[in-house]
Amino acid sequence: MLVLTSVLSGFFFSVEFVLLLLLLFFFFKKEKSPAVSLLGLLFFLILMSPLSAKLVHWQERKFVSLQEVPEDFPVILVLGAGGVPEEGLSVYQRLDHAVLQRTLEGIRLWKLHPEKLLVFSSRGREGFVSQASMYAAVAMEQGVDPLQIQLIEKGVTTETEALDFIGEFPEVRKIVLVTSALHLSRASRIFERVGLEVIAAPADFQIKIHPGGNRLNWFPSLRALVKWNALLHEGIGLLWVEIRVMLGIFPVSEVLVSGKLHVEANQ
Repeated sequence: MLVLTSVLSGFFFSVEFVLLLLLLFFFFKKEKSPAVSLLGLLFFLILMSPLSAKLVHWQERKFVSLQEVPEDFPVILVLGAGGVPEEGLSVYQRLDHAVLQRTLEGIRLWKLHPEKLLVFSSRGREGFVSQASMYAAVAMEQGVDPLQIQLIEKGVTTETEALDFIGEFPEVRKIVLVTSALHLSRASRIFERVGLEVIAAPADFQIKIHPGGNRLNWFPSLRALVKWNALLHEGIGLLWVEIRVMLGIFPVSEVLVSGKLHVEANQ
């Protein structure tokens, strides 16, 4: 009874309740065309949390939590995802949720293999500290040896991060790639296209399933739109990568090209 009361009170005092009232008003409005009714129904289904949650969960569980790293993978690379160097905040509070999860996962894997190099990537706003340096601050706070940390402070997108890594570590061809689970399909594909062998290390799982089962919330929710936005962003992003690969216009690292030319010249 207490659980039901909590759920209902949380719903009635929320934006979702207002949204439901608006949808009900729309459905019971007398004058509307079939096309408009169909569009309204589609919008209602999109706003239902279970559908978007199921799709996010399916996409994220393509990857399993990494428990062991092979010896011949010398680098753990953590991709950036935002942070603000506001004074007065702790090194943890400065990081956005997604990148804090990525950073902690990178630290966890490094502690299993402290001989490996832990690399953080992402630039910051010009004139201020890089986001990579903020991630490194968390790592050092957690006991990571500063000598085992390196920064790549240029990248602003996943593609530029991949190209920058090749430029900074031209001799490395195998990496452990740490990023959000929903981002891993696209990120892995990009890093593989620039010539790297990737072991995926997922972090920041948005959807988690309780062993006792989850209570499904069938009320329309604006949070569902956030999930749909993330799904579309990753899906369209991956499609755009594949289109450019097929057309032969996907960016290629100069280091990789020069390496291929060198091999061909010696054959």
